[in-house]
Amino acid sequence: MLHKKSSNKNLMAKALASSVMTAAVFIPVTTENVQAAPVTKTTFKDVPKSHWAYESIKQVAEKGLVTGYEDGTYKPSAQVTRAEFATFLARVFESSERTTANFSDVPGTHWASDAIQEGLALGVIKVEDFTNNKFEPNKPMTRGEMSRWLANGLAHANADYGKAIGEMVNSNLTLIPIPEFYKGGVNKKDLPYIGIALGTGLLSGYEDFSFKPNGNTTRAEVATILIRFMDTLKKAPTDFTGLQELLEVANTGTNILTITNFKAKAGGYKDVLGKPHTYLNHTGVATIEHAIFVDLTGSKANSIYKDMFFNEKLEGAIYLNKNRYTIYYEYTFVPSRDVSLQSVGNGSDMHFASNKLVNSSKIEQFNLSSPKSTSKNEFIKGEKYRYWASNGTVNAPGEAFFSATDDGSVFSYIIPK
Repeated sequence: MLHKKSSNKNLMAKALASSVMTAAVFIPVTTENVQAAPVTKTTFKDVPKSHWAYESIKQVAEKGLVTGYEDGTYKPSAQVTRAEFATFLARVFESSERTTANFSDVPGTHWASDAIQEGLALGVIKVEDFTNNKFEPNKPMTRGEMSRWLANGLAHANADYGKAIGEMVNSNLTLIPIPEFYKGGVNKKDLPYIGIALGTGLLSGYEDFSFKPNGNTTRAEVATILIRFMDTLKKAPTDFTGLQELLEVANTGTNILTITNFKAKAGGYKDVLGKPHTYLNHTGVATIEHAIFVDLTGSKANSIYKDMFFNEKLEGAIYLNKNRYTIYYEYTFVPSRDVSLQSVGNGSDMHFASNKLVNSSKIEQFNLSSPKSTSKNEFIKGEKYRYWASNGTVNAPGEAFFSATDDGSVFSYIIPK
């Protein structure tokens, strides 16, 4: 249970509904290893009103979550260390629970020892995440680590977040919409926690859509993150559409029920994933591995996966405002002969075959698997291919689609009239 706040803090919490700026551009700076003195100032000489994080910094200072320094500065560009972030989260929870820290580099006299013990007791910090019995309190927090601590904090406050983490951890269908998912550069153990951070809006990607899980966070950035975190603590996982998409995909391989108006009529994608569908034109055997929907019915693409597959700058004028959903299918395909992408697209079923690949910019940005063009055929007999291609359907009452695999398993969806 969260520690009960004072009435003054309850009043302050109401201010958290105000919007905050998204994650700032990452600025590498020298780590500040000095504990901020408990200065009660709420404005700082190095954070003018023109600073992008001025209001957020003012709010966290007023709440006593992040303090300034004796010289009247806040040091907004300084990187946040593990010890500092443990302290910030301890101030959020204000719990009386403690677990003795056995880290060899965090003696009982360390200024952050009590906060770290609180984090361990609440499950925000996990001993198994550290090696050689060292906490390394002065090490800058990575965004991957921060995602883990924040997600653990939500799980402490609401067990449903813990269930959400478990669903993504235990599924081979989990798909996190960051370039690092396929490109590498992320600890796979961090992916479910990054999913929680992205799905709730606690952390966001950068202009190139990367998450930078090994990047660090500044004191200015952490002010906005703490405000979002305290607001998220009051909500359930079901309050976040993006998180629900991630969980539906982890459980069923698709986000159709979360992001579209379709309802399952008979069976669902989960019933056909990985099952063979043989083309009537004898070009090969295909299976569906994922079916990701992006809502293009309005003037803006809608889905937590939109940036992974849809290039709004290049495709927006063509596809937006057309009252359609785009389906991005991940296929596994085994050709029965050397065959072209076009011939595969002319297969027996539109939902098991498409000759329209994902936009090349997205293939490159997210390292999406795609058949390689040759002078004649993209698929060679004897090989097995996994690739992404696109399809679509109309958003209209009564609209329906279905298909089946060789063993008779079906998926069928309809928009109710």
